[in-house]
Amino acid sequence: ALPAGVAPLLLGEALAEPGGAGPADTDLTDADRLAPLRPENPAYVLFTSGSTGTPKAVAVTHAGVANMAAVQIDRFGVDADCRVSQLASWSFDAAMSELCTALLSGATLVLPPPGTVLAGEPLARWIEQSKVSHVQLTPAVLGTLPDDALAGVGTLVVGGEACPGELAERWSAGRRMINTYGPTEAADTVTLADCGSAAGAAVAPIGRPVPRVGAYVLDATLQPVAEGAVGELYVTGAGLARGYLGRPARTAERFLACPFGEPGERMYRTGDLVRRRADGQLEFLGRADQQVKIRGVRVELAEIEAAVTALPAVARAAVVVREDRPGDARLVAYAVPAPGARLDGA
Repeated sequence: ALPAGVAPLLLGEALAEPGGAGPADTDLTDADRLAPLRPENPAYVLFTSGSTGTPKAVAVTHAGVANMAAVQIDRFGVDADCRVSQLASWSFDAAMSELCTALLSGATLVLPPPGTVLAGEPLARWIEQSKVSHVQLTPAVLGTLPDDALAGVGTLVVGGEACPGELAERWSAGRRMINTYGPTEAADTVTLADCGSAAGAAVAPIGRPVPRVGAYVLDATLQPVAEGAVGELYVTGAGLARGYLGRPARTAERFLACPFGEPGERMYRTGDLVRRRADGQLEFLGRADQQVKIRGVRVELAEIEAAVTALPAVARAAVVVREDRPGDARLVAYAVPAPGARLDGA
């Protein structure tokens, strides 16, 4: 029986048409339930921040999940003798990485007890006591750990936000440390980098494309930029999502025809600015829009502003990222009260 307060997930309900365009008009039948799955069918849906203030539902395919798992199992060195931590929230695509790399390799998936503090000394102690061999963390969380933590961890994976070079250099000593890059729309895995290559760099590179995935650095006219020049990153290949559930116009805006591939091939416009180094690795430089990463979670500032402005006492609002202490980025909202309203500091 489920614990009190836990709602069941009804998998028999119709979610979407195969193309991810919107809800199905009829209930699922037994024929639908028993129909064979295809690689292009949606495997799951995750919500990401949207520039209009409304989150977007990304329909990730079975092909994307399978490629992500195969690549990570190989590159992270996961097998049946490993113990993989499950730390990411289920609203974050890193959770699927942790789950799939463990279960599809026969490894043990280790979940912390409810209430465990997932940072600092408490997290370090739980990892040691649980004999975890593979752990995925955001750089922000990694920076909270004591210097002597992770002694038993053979593979450390970081991602979700830019990793400072100093952090990569310090924690890569004596273990395999991998920096990952990949938006939800590309099944979480586009590039990987060995953090040993970050020596002397201000920010660790995000590496090279993984197998069956392509990466193009393009200018505003969709032409490749020169080596070392800044451009926007476009992604092709097995990891691409079907699109945004129920939002065909937004899907058409971000998933474009690829001018460099076979007829019918698509590419995803990430909105991320990068440049290609002389050694072929990519460096992440920031966003081309108002999206930011806070503790590994992709956030659209306009979405937060829309939520704050919706409060009856607020007339206007602006949201910024403030970093009073290095590595401790926070969202700060500035609000103008509505006529006759009073705003108290929180």
